[in-house]
Amino acid sequence: MKKKFDINDLKKIHLFSDLSESELGKILSISHYKKFSRGEILFFDTEPFHGFYCVLEGSIKLYKISTEGREHIVHIMNPYNTFGEVPVFENYEDVLNDKAVYPINAMAIEDDTEVFVVSAKPFLSYLKQYPEISLKFLSTLSKRLKLLNNHIEGLTLHDIKRRLAKYIIDEYENTSREMKKIEKTKKIILKKSDSIELSISKYDLASHLGTILETLSRTFKKLQDEKIIEVHGKKIAILDIKKLKSYSA
Repeated sequence: MKKKFDINDLKKIHLFSDLSESELGKILSISHYKKFSRGEILFFDTEPFHGFYCVLEGSIKLYKISTEGREHIVHIMNPYNTFGEVPVFENYEDVLNDKAVYPINAMAIEDDTEVFVVSAKPFLSYLKQYPEISLKFLSTLSKRLKLLNNHIEGLTLHDIKRRLAKYIIDEYENTSREMKKIEKTKKIILKKSDSIELSISKYDLASHLGTILETLSRTFKKLQDEKIIEVHGKKIAILDIKKLKSYSA
């Protein structure tokens, strides 16, 4: 169980990946650690903004509530991603004058979710003192924007079967990459598996894919009926990866 975080943790955070050791040390000095249980709220939208968050362990869902009361998950934040940083770069004057609010809701969706919070005002003072660092952050945020645009495009243009197939393939490929990293680091051979374990509930997955739970369940059944996957709770076995990839394209 993590008791503190250090520069080695910061190096893994995408937003800080281009920073030097001394720059990372400064970020560390204006940050603090927090831990949340599953279902615990980090912040609501319209809540006063104090700083942005970085995930160390666990997962966070970022979501909005429509006027009809329907929840839509905008993004699932996994380890080494940042969130809540928009006010710092978009409304920095409001941040300095204590007028900024969080633009979205955030909730932990795993027990023992660990984050650290970068205090907004000291962070802005640091950027003002060393403006060249802002270019490094702009590069990283541009990449994040591109990923978000791809997600929105997927919700707009792709039907639910295609979206679900793409999600499963993406999770499978992410798992494969993580296994390769572990094998390389620890110099061991891990047993390969054509399956994934959902890291979020099916309700949250439905919201993330822009649909409802009933429609998601029917889509899972269709893929099972076609002998493409088998679903056992949160475990999804891939029976025909070639066909699944054809649906996700």
